[in-house]
Amino acid sequence: MFKYSVLALGCKVSQIDASLAGASSGGERVTDPAAADVIVVQTCSVTERADRDDRKLIRRLRRENPSAVIVATGCLAERDPQGLARMPGVDLVAGHGFDKGLSWLLAERSAGRLDGKIAPSSPPGSSALTRNWAPDAVENSPGHTRAFLKIQDGCERRCSFCIVPRLRGSERSVPVQEVAQRIRQLGDSGIPEVVLAGVHLANFGKDAGSSLSSLIGLLERNPPACRVRLSSLEPMEAGEEVIDAICGSRVITPHLHLPLQSGSNAVLRRMRRGMTAERYIALAGRALASSPSLHLATDLITGFPGETDDEFAETLALAEKIPFASLHVFPFSPRSGTHAASLAAADPVPAHVIFGRARRLRALGEEKALAFARRFDGSCADVVSLSGGRGLTANYLDVRLRNPGDVTGEPGLRFAARLAFLPDAPALEAWPLIDCRESVNTAPLAGVDSPEVEDVRTQ
Repeated sequence: MFKYSVLALGCKVSQIDASLAGASSGGERVTDPAAADVIVVQTCSVTERADRDDRKLIRRLRRENPSAVIVATGCLAERDPQGLARMPGVDLVAGHGFDKGLSWLLAERSAGRLDGKIAPSSPPGSSALTRNWAPDAVENSPGHTRAFLKIQDGCERRCSFCIVPRLRGSERSVPVQEVAQRIRQLGDSGIPEVVLAGVHLANFGKDAGSSLSSLIGLLERNPPACRVRLSSLEPMEAGEEVIDAICGSRVITPHLHLPLQSGSNAVLRRMRRGMTAERYIALAGRALASSPSLHLATDLITGFPGETDDEFAETLALAEKIPFASLHVFPFSPRSGTHAASLAAADPVPAHVIFGRARRLRALGEEKALAFARRFDGSCADVVSLSGGRGLTANYLDVRLRNPGDVTGEPGLRFAARLAFLPDAPALEAWPLIDCRESVNTAPLAGVDSPEVEDVRTQ
């Protein structure tokens, strides 16, 4: 039996793909790449910097383990397989359209039946890739605290800065009933939280005449024994129906990540986002009014080509106006092969301006994150224990567990806790209120009432 290690760069979907890469290979997965016979590198290619990070990681892995077989897969393997194959550190290249498995790939290489380093594959989104596609889950280690379930792939939007549609292919989804069944299986097995992921999750099911709101409705009618979290949703496709379904759900956690990218309508048009600032404000307001404890997060890009001081000021003003719980800020980086790259060549924003604007937004994000966390001082929360004495609330607050007993050494438990900011603590702390083991497989706790207990700050 061979030993293999998997390393992933990029988005949540990429990390799920990486973890599944060797799942049925018959090999033994190890965490230390230096101890592996085979190393799978799941690459990202969303920006030029991501490409550089991919190659830097591969060179480091080759230095640390000269005898390993290094397999490069993922988005860069899809975009530039020949370039990866020319790297001395790479033994095999397999794009997204490769679906025959790691063991087959290694056997073909050993038998000399591969034509060079690049594995044959089908175009992303083709029938060869989607045939028999099942909702595979990846469980976090240690302790299997949460499971990540990929239920959608591909994107057919054409945002001017993004190359993902070319790399991931057409949109395709796992059937709604299969997703619901897999979530219930994971909940019944003791997994306290399942995270649903996709490249364009807001469009889940549309290729099969269904929708994300249909899936939520199915879960509401027969709730699983776990809470369910949604990864990023594009606001253009999410719309009121999905927003209402999420915010009124007993099963879906009150956590909504709606990427905006800019608060300026002029910049949004250059980005080809199909969204206006006014439309976004209306959606955000609807969500927050329906779910006051909602963790609303967004993505913002600074320094998009041609972004003026006034346009950035519009973004800053919108970010200040909306009570976001977190801001994910990205300095613009051109991606060759996109329309935005040509815009950047014609009308670039100076690097020092880009990074200066990013610093201002990140500072605002830190203020908003602290303000959001402080709102829940003294409240009762639905918490899942993580490793290292930490926990995660339903509305995505990372908390430190205090006086937790069994919780500290046992990740993956679900329980009610009282939250508090203590004078000597820099972060929100959680004090468990009930025996954790009794609540792991209970019905969702998202609407749990605060029990009458003594204020933890007096203890």
